[in-house]
Amino acid sequence: MRKKKPKFAWLWAGIFSLSILCPVAPVRAHAEVFAAAASLQPVLEKIADQYKKEKGVTLDGVFGASGQLARQIEMGAPYDLFLSADERWARYLEDKEKLEKVKPVAECPLVLWWSSDEAPPLDIVKGEKIRVAIADPDVAPFGALAKEHLEKVGKYESLNAGGRLVIAGDVLQAALAVGSGGADAAFIPLSIAIKQKGSWTKVPMPPQRLFGGIVKDRQALEATAFYDHLFSPAAAEVFREAGFEPVRD
Repeated sequence: MRKKKPKFAWLWAGIFSLSILCPVAPVRAHAEVFAAAASLQPVLEKIADQYKKEKGVTLDGVFGASGQLARQIEMGAPYDLFLSADERWARYLEDKEKLEKVKPVAECPLVLWWSSDEAPPLDIVKGEKIRVAIADPDVAPFGALAKEHLEKVGKYESLNAGGRLVIAGDVLQAALAVGSGGADAAFIPLSIAIKQKGSWTKVPMPPQRLFGGIVKDRQALEATAFYDHLFSPAAAEVFREAGFEPVRD
């Protein structure tokens, strides 16, 4: 009796033929990814682009609030390098044995920014109608720094109680709140302010120090090399242009 051909045999034969005629481009087995605070997005995208041109290596970037990214890494998110907007979240992962080679990368001041050409006076927060945006202080270090400043000048509670404090997910969203009309001004890092139209005034608070570290057990050689590159003179120049200062100690 004649054997029946396996169902869909013609389909597999066609796919095999196409695979010979149209070979598929090689895919990286493990696309190395760095996860970084939103305040670092403009500068890291530029450094990563320059690194790609120089080394021929592409790294993907994921940006957001430091606390949210740290929680994702804790839960097993496939990130190879973590750059936090403060020491707290980097040490949090280090204590959880999720991060190693933790050290400061750069620092950046907090500014009050708005879309007007004239620099905003810091005492505008005392106005009865002013709406101010900050990043979520529970997960965004620059948001926590903004909250600390507002508490210091005695305005955090009144702004919050009056519905005039806009809490955004991260510093980029805080800037977007001003651009969309949801807020009149925003406390954001200088690195974000200089990428926007408008003007800013530095807040009299110590600059926020940003920390980095390698996610453990990822065997990410390219991400480790990129991390080392962030401490090079070439990267330091890009950091300065973007409103950061290399750590001095």
